[in-house]
Amino acid sequence: MREVSNQSILFAIGINHKTISVEVREKIYVQDAEIPALLDEFRKTLDEVVVISTCNRIEIYGVTSRTDLDLDYYKDLVIDFKKAGDFVRREDFFGMVSCAACQQLFRVTTSLDSKIVGDMQILGQVRDSFQLAEKNKATGKLLNQMFQRSFKLGKQVRTETSLHKGAVSISSAAVELARQTLGSLANKTVLIIGAGSMARLTAEYLTKKKVGKIYITNRTRANADALLESLKSEGDFEGEVIEFADFRNYLNETDVVVSSTSSPAHILEKADFTNQTKNILLIDIAVPRDIASETAECDVVELKNIDDLNAIVDKNHQRRIADLPLVQQMVMKEMSDFLIWYYSLPLLPSTMNAGAKPDAATQREIVRVKEFLLGNLPHLHKLAMQKGTDLGGHIEVVNKLVAMKEAAFSARFQVGA
Repeated sequence: MREVSNQSILFAIGINHKTISVEVREKIYVQDAEIPALLDEFRKTLDEVVVISTCNRIEIYGVTSRTDLDLDYYKDLVIDFKKAGDFVRREDFFGMVSCAACQQLFRVTTSLDSKIVGDMQILGQVRDSFQLAEKNKATGKLLNQMFQRSFKLGKQVRTETSLHKGAVSISSAAVELARQTLGSLANKTVLIIGAGSMARLTAEYLTKKKVGKIYITNRTRANADALLESLKSEGDFEGEVIEFADFRNYLNETDVVVSSTSSPAHILEKADFTNQTKNILLIDIAVPRDIASETAECDVVELKNIDDLNAIVDKNHQRRIADLPLVQQMVMKEMSDFLIWYYSLPLLPSTMNAGAKPDAATQREIVRVKEFLLGNLPHLHKLAMQKGTDLGGHIEVVNKLVAMKEAAFSARFQVGA
């Protein structure tokens, strides 16, 4: 297979809630503080890269100008970086090239690929991931274009459809799970472990449910104090910060624990409930998990983790899902626009790589190329979706487009439209 010229190859690899369980995901979860080092590892062999790491996914979007792309190499890179070879295999990852990688990102930012369709948090999480890659000088022309399009699409879906109306986040699902389990949260005491965005959202939903009392604890006391002060400025509720070293002494006063820290080790173990006499519901929404699975062996403990949130019934589910066809159409339209731009790159004059302002002749060529692709959009989309989902197929599509363009321009008519 001959090498195509002037073409950067887009790909994606990853693990998410659809490919493996939380027990495995936590072994390969990449902390925010680790991402710059992982970006550096990828940048040794890639032109551009973005790492998305959330409680439900670790996905890498990369760009290379090499045509000997080996997705397994990058899967192994992530596994080795996390020293997770005993738990995670290459087969646990998905791998996508070209239009399939673009479609995956668009499905993520619109929340179509989320555990809870309509998840309100994922768009912000992806934006944060992109900005971190940008800060570490790991992005470039292709990923900038694709991610900016994904942000526009995510915002459009949020404002123009019902997909996010009445939707639940991980935090609100945790609160709803508590309400369903206990019947009511009135007069109940909830302990929140953590002081980040998930903890804040959890507390906000609890106050809306008129919970009896909220305890907040965090390793850094100042962060817990700041969270409580911020929450109380927005509404009146009974809340208190407790020292992290002492929070276990409050377990017998607590009905529900919601834990959402970024700790790499367990916060609560089975031994912490040896003297527990009060029934207690533990909801662990952290990845890696904060609460050891053995705690469920205690008679008075009921333990739920992030994967159990699928059981939550969203009363607005049917109304939101009714807009799925519309959202999918929006995704496909944005993909088509991106494909025209993406597949124009190998068809443009080689002088475009120099970075100089194109002369009049080159500008006319650019217009002709884009008109050619637009005129052949149905054929382009069919080719890309059928054959452009792996490296060999992608190169075949590019080579065929090059041949079509040369034939169309020499004969002064379009083909394949």
